[in-house]
Amino acid sequence: MADTRAVFFDFGGTLFDYETTAPGERACLIELAQAAGITATAQNIRRAYRAALKTVFYQYLPRPYYLHRDMFQDALQATAAHFGTTFTQEQLARYRAAQHQHREQDFQLRDGVTETLSVLRQRGLHLGIVSNADNDQFSHLLQLSQLGPCFDSLLSSEDAQSCKPDPAIFSRALAQAGCAPDQAYFVGDSLQQDIAGANRAGLRSVLIWSRLDTDPPDSPTSPRHVIRSIPELLDIV
Repeated sequence: MADTRAVFFDFGGTLFDYETTAPGERACLIELAQAAGITATAQNIRRAYRAALKTVFYQYLPRPYYLHRDMFQDALQATAAHFGTTFTQEQLARYRAAQHQHREQDFQLRDGVTETLSVLRQRGLHLGIVSNADNDQFSHLLQLSQLGPCFDSLLSSEDAQSCKPDPAIFSRALAQAGCAPDQAYFVGDSLQQDIAGANRAGLRSVLIWSRLDTDPPDSPTSPRHVIRSIPELLDIV
């Protein structure tokens, strides 16, 4: 096995858990629906959005590149259509502003992230973030995390003009680190995007699966390693 020279991380769901921001996201969704005159229960609104997002996610997944604001807007409009209406651009703008406010209140890193990054940096490794995110969202979350100084390279899908699992974003990250695929680990939480893309690109994939009550689902895409917390990475790298 080649010597390790770099460790790349997905951002959302990996360095922070979406469960910490989920209450705020749900509140924003309900506020948006009510502003459009939707009178369904909060449970039914959330159920409709989850179904719409799943459908739209798999429609976008094969595309080599897209803006995530477009994907999420399509999911929101599909939710509105389920209830026989549409969201106006003004309503969507207020929704996005409310999202930012809630994230500022709710955001928190996973346990052990900063300490793990510090140890990896002491080992002389190139550390990078490779995120499927538009630049405005990426910058906002990076600011909230205060992790910028911990990394040698930061790459959004918008800058790369490529979305995981497309190989171009991984090639760009490897070029930034100046290393070969088999010299790098990629840590992520999505089997369809992070692990599938890293495997195809030849990186050593690591799935973070923090649910203690279940194991990762059976899938044709298998990570090389599975960890339950970020500090466990130090036993692998």
